[in-house]
Amino acid sequence: MAPMNPKRRRLLYLDGYTVPDPRTGAPSSDAIGYGITASTAIRDGLVTLGFELSQPRVAISTTGHEDRTRRLFWILSNYRDVLNALVEDSPDVIFSFHIFSSFPVEIRRMALDLGLSVPIVGYTHGSHWDPTDAFRFQVYPGMELLDLANLHVLDRILLASEYMRATLWDNISAFNVSLARQLDAKAVVVGLPLDVKRIDACRTDLRLPLTTVVFNHAPVSSKNPDLFTRVLARVLPRYDVAVLFTRYFAPGQPGGETISALAHRFPEQVMLGGDMPLDEYYQALWAADLQVSTASHESLGVSTLEAMYTDNCCILPRLGSYPEICNGNPDVLYELGEAQLEEKLCYFLQHPDRRRAVAAKLKCMTARYHPETVVADIAAAILGVVPGSPTYVHN
Repeated sequence: MAPMNPKRRRLLYLDGYTVPDPRTGAPSSDAIGYGITASTAIRDGLVTLGFELSQPRVAISTTGHEDRTRRLFWILSNYRDVLNALVEDSPDVIFSFHIFSSFPVEIRRMALDLGLSVPIVGYTHGSHWDPTDAFRFQVYPGMELLDLANLHVLDRILLASEYMRATLWDNISAFNVSLARQLDAKAVVVGLPLDVKRIDACRTDLRLPLTTVVFNHAPVSSKNPDLFTRVLARVLPRYDVAVLFTRYFAPGQPGGETISALAHRFPEQVMLGGDMPLDEYYQALWAADLQVSTASHESLGVSTLEAMYTDNCCILPRLGSYPEICNGNPDVLYELGEAQLEEKLCYFLQHPDRRRAVAAKLKCMTARYHPETVVADIAAAILGVVPGSPTYVHN
């Protein structure tokens, strides 16, 4: 990526809440995964393109608080530091990596109270207006209209997939078609960048003793870990295969009891990663062979794209964004359910040459999610709402 223009645009970059050490406790994937990796790739790419980035200086004492409380203190501190930035040296544009972390409605109110007209560009990672996003309804019930308000005050809405754009249109237009048209006109699909630099740095030629299947999804109901576990309980006795769960599934969480029982029954074949640190996680992906998803909700599938990039053959339900990221490849897509998943998984275990050939095709499909491609599209979206900016076209 070449610098876009000698006149630097000052951008206030708002990260989401992240936890560098996942073993301190972090239930959400954005906190320990793509919120770190994709956001880092975006920040680095925007600097390369000539943006002048600043970030809130969030420094809070969190001693003695559990993770959810620490996160709330962080959010409150972030709002204060955004206000300080607006007062001290108003930026040309505000970029929010995760609009459900620090609400754009509050940031817009600050700017209006200060008499400032600062464009706000931000990602929505999932939405109350996606009926399959069970986590939002379970943890943040009754916040559908706030979700709409956050989208409405943005000058440009960044989306990770065409699936997400269609889903928002279908459900918001059923509520208010005029509002849906306004939001869709501001929306642009840019994807999310894989942190290929970090992933490549973790590459290893070491292989695990057994053919290994990775389940790298969060312990939430919309990822259906119990469905996956039921299928593996039938597959593990029949094949020399291992399974790695990269996340921690606590008792009482979806998958917690069934995964614990599976590990007890097959101690030589079940590996429990327990919220693996990122570098260990990437090393494990390079060493694995297959990745399986049983999700009923997926707005992009960063964990699947990471598995694709690291030479894994992925087996994916035919829903959400999955057909989009694998170009509708019929070899890897299945109708969500135990029977077709078991059939696909057993086929690839029995045909390793075919498995490797499919994995090679999938890896090629990740090129559109490399940082230079995604960040160029983000830059174009940002410049499109900043007065006096040149037009930037990604070649």
